[in-house]
Amino acid sequence: MICVNAGDPRRRYFRGVNSSLFRHARSLVLAACFGLTASLFGAPPATSYEVTGVLREKMSGHRVLIAHEEIPGYMAAMTMAFELAEPAEGSALQAGDRVRFRLQPGDGRWLVDRFVVTGREAAPAVPAARVPRLRAGGALPPLALLDERGRALTLESLRGRFTVVTFIFTRCPVPEFCPAMALKFGALQAALEKKMAATDGAPAARLLSITLDPEFDRPDVLAAYGEALGANPAIWNFATGDTAELAALARQFSVFTERKGVLLDHTLCTALIGPDGRVREIWRGNGWTAGDILACLEAQPEALR
Repeated sequence: MICVNAGDPRRRYFRGVNSSLFRHARSLVLAACFGLTASLFGAPPATSYEVTGVLREKMSGHRVLIAHEEIPGYMAAMTMAFELAEPAEGSALQAGDRVRFRLQPGDGRWLVDRFVVTGREAAPAVPAARVPRLRAGGALPPLALLDERGRALTLESLRGRFTVVTFIFTRCPVPEFCPAMALKFGALQAALEKKMAATDGAPAARLLSITLDPEFDRPDVLAAYGEALGANPAIWNFATGDTAELAALARQFSVFTERKGVLLDHTLCTALIGPDGRVREIWRGNGWTAGDILACLEAQPEALR
């Protein structure tokens, strides 16, 4: 977790973000594993609920596996097995059906009936096209992103300066991942500010944190996140954009993601991009230090000293 002083307003921001995410994740696990409901939190369960979802599989024992949407006040969205109250209803159901049905919880069972098929799930998306993996010396592809102030951020706007790029998302609660990257970028920013003050010049590099969760991390969210981190917009910026484009860019840097509810499992990558738009160095994981990147930056022939 990011370390801030007790009186720092950033403390309230990160406490709120992380605690809410952990509560959400914990509720999913408890509900999935033990069938706990709102009755555990003081609200008596209703006798029945109208639920919508997609039927994934017809199982043995008159059960059906359904990926259901959130049941407000009772259960988060998840995939789970239900028991058919009327087994004959199962004969008309097929995997992939979008369904609306009644759920009657009780005595450790989830009985379902009154099924209405409302449509079919869309065909699986065509697998993402393979993209070339970026390595040292490789050129960045064209970019059409937005920074935290909603301004266009393109490959051309990155040219002329070194840029240190990493991938994050603002709701990440795992200390060793995005919060660790934020700490490291904070240290890099401090070092660059110190060098800028000593030379009375422009910063030797800019820092760019690109979101892996563009549907949530819109410019205003990134702006609030950057403010909470103490990011100096003259040095450290954040970027969002089209979901497909960002996914392709992440794959080019070999950053792999898997969504789990509001959370993302993802790998870590940080790269130094030269003023010519070409990759100079890539660091995997979170083992790098600000000193490593500064040393690499100083070794570049175009680096400002």
